[in-house]
Amino acid sequence: MIANTAFKINQYHIIPAEFSIQIADGEKQSLQPKFIEVLVYLAHNYGRVVPREELINHIWGQDSFVGEKSLTNAIWHLRKKLVCDEEIVIKTIRKAGYQLMSEPKWQSEAKVGLSKKPSQAELVESSINYSVASAIDSSLAINAQVSLSANSNSSSLASSSRDNHAQIPAANKSIVNSNNTYLLLVTLIIILSALLLFQQLPEDESQPITAITKHPGSELFPAPSPDGRYVVYSQISTNQPTNLYMQDTHQPQLAPKQLTFDNASQGHSVWSNDGKYLYFSRKNKADKSCHYIQLNIASQQEKKLATCPMQGGYYYLDISPDDKTLAVYNDDINAARTGIYFIDLSSDNFDMTRFSCNLDCNYKDRDMAFSPDGKYLAVTRRINRLSENIYLINLQTQDSEQITFDEEDIVGMSWFKDSQNLVFAVQRADSRFGFIIDIDNKVSKSLDLTGFSYPSIAKQSQQLYYQERKDNSSLVSLRLNDEIANSPFPVLQSNFTYESPDYSPINDLVVFASNESGFDELWIAKPDGSERKQLTTLQLNIRYPKWSHDGEKVAFLAPLPDNEGDSIYIYSLKDDRVSLLKSPFRQHNRPSWSFNDDEIISAIYGEQHTDIYSINIANSSTKRLTSDGGRYGLMVSEDTLLYTKLKKGLWQKNITGNEPGKSVISGADFNTIYAWTYSKGDVYYQKLFDDHYQLVFYNLTTNLIMPLVRLPLDTISKTDSLTYIETNDRLLYTSSSFPQANIKMIMAKNS
Repeated sequence: MIANTAFKINQYHIIPAEFSIQIADGEKQSLQPKFIEVLVYLAHNYGRVVPREELINHIWGQDSFVGEKSLTNAIWHLRKKLVCDEEIVIKTIRKAGYQLMSEPKWQSEAKVGLSKKPSQAELVESSINYSVASAIDSSLAINAQVSLSANSNSSSLASSSRDNHAQIPAANKSIVNSNNTYLLLVTLIIILSALLLFQQLPEDESQPITAITKHPGSELFPAPSPDGRYVVYSQISTNQPTNLYMQDTHQPQLAPKQLTFDNASQGHSVWSNDGKYLYFSRKNKADKSCHYIQLNIASQQEKKLATCPMQGGYYYLDISPDDKTLAVYNDDINAARTGIYFIDLSSDNFDMTRFSCNLDCNYKDRDMAFSPDGKYLAVTRRINRLSENIYLINLQTQDSEQITFDEEDIVGMSWFKDSQNLVFAVQRADSRFGFIIDIDNKVSKSLDLTGFSYPSIAKQSQQLYYQERKDNSSLVSLRLNDEIANSPFPVLQSNFTYESPDYSPINDLVVFASNESGFDELWIAKPDGSERKQLTTLQLNIRYPKWSHDGEKVAFLAPLPDNEGDSIYIYSLKDDRVSLLKSPFRQHNRPSWSFNDDEIISAIYGEQHTDIYSINIANSSTKRLTSDGGRYGLMVSEDTLLYTKLKKGLWQKNITGNEPGKSVISGADFNTIYAWTYSKGDVYYQKLFDDHYQLVFYNLTTNLIMPLVRLPLDTISKTDSLTYIETNDRLLYTSSSFPQANIKMIMAKNS
């Protein structure tokens, strides 16, 4: 049980009894009880560093199974709430734990409106009321279990008391009265103890969640029928086509029914409101076609509605409440970029019009959700790969209003039937979280559901289906040219993510990004994973670090402070400082360095074109280096750029002249964009096949191509970096296991 005394940290008023935080006289914001318990424990231990193990043992108990991410998640949320311009409120002390940096000021009970100190029973009751009345704050699921358990325990005990009382002889009534009093006290203690026990169980284990799928592989993008009985999902398995399946939740013992039978990839799907049709995307790489499909559930007949873009892997769609309009993610030759289109389902030709901004837009609309009353369209709007938020668009006036802020990636959203609350999922530092937002007051409440993403609410029955996804990434090395064949060997592997390694031969250090602190920060380590050290505490999601040639600096990509774009940051190893590159652009790709380290090389995304530029660090002058859609490049000499582009292949260009780039390796032999590296005339790269990956060696002088190792699909990131460690002749890269994703269901709050 947490201490009940309220206290202040800077301008924040923390009221443990109410599990809330209040700014001055503003509105109180409720937090999960565990988050408040962590904060209170840190406050009681102000002045010392509290080890992670101590926090876990105290808050969750020594016998509770609590993953590292549970505490990291709590710290992350507390930091978001306790924002202070002057200092970091909760500091991560490397290899030690956490320390509260602002002194707590404890207050008397009178100041928080308490007339007396609550008794133990009252504290328990307060905790119960929080869980039942504020269901969404902690989680939708905990409350249902607490409520059911309380009703079950009290009714069964009351029944037992009545039966026993009827059988006692009248001569023993005085004893009966005494026993009844004792029994009532015992009963009350048992009930309160049981409810307290439910409150103290780990959240992940106490939620009444129904597992819809348990298959090997990934079940993605749930789409429940309006009555909630059926749920359709995409199933992805290694070396298998991605087809749609439908599970009858009333008969879970039955195998799911396969709805599509082809070698294409079926993506997101949505039911019509009358339950007659299913709409989904189908992309076939073999014949280079992509279509939005209407499937008649009863007859299984299909109809093509419109084409969809071949590029990309997420084909969002939703249907209006009157079943007349299908909103889809699409593009056309007249648009500068992809966006949202409306398909008129009532027309004979399924006429399609663009809904999103067409030209001169600094954002891209991606996902969408019609409100049940048909007044609004919720839209996810991406500024760049590090900034995406939800906007609410009035369909009558076209007015738009931003309702989430400072998010990196929105991974699904769905409306409750009251058209007042929207459930959505976000990905922060490679972890996924769920929230419910009230669109009037813009207050978001957290859902304590692991791996929560792509929620979808059954429109009539209001069950909440979602995808629980768990991703792991680690750093692994592969030794080359050994007499005995080697397999990849883990260097850094844990519950956290380790990505984008780059090796500096001068320092004999690897720099990489990791979310160990709750944010993707910059870290370094020896090539064997030892002597690990965190370099930055920016609390930004850092991507794609790259050493300068002299080993003195690291360039990386991260969001801008105004959240209106991204930029290149430079970390100096000498003075342990981070500076922002003064770039005239707002959207950059992963950085590299000029041969003399005085310029940053990066692709720049623009309305008219995307190409590789150089940006001078001293004076911010720029030069366009490619004119054929370059995406990522490395300077291999003072005037020679090796680079890749969307059309695949490895290319080479002399940046001092006007000649176009020339092909070095054809797209048939070199089909990656980012998973490659260069070292002293040699290129190492990842090659993708339909049923496996390869790591391949290429020598620029001899043109020799030699496969190094064959790897299963999805065991090496297609979009991350490779780096070569010349001291012991091995490759280091990001490895990821096949993502495990299952469909789950909980009963949503009635509107």
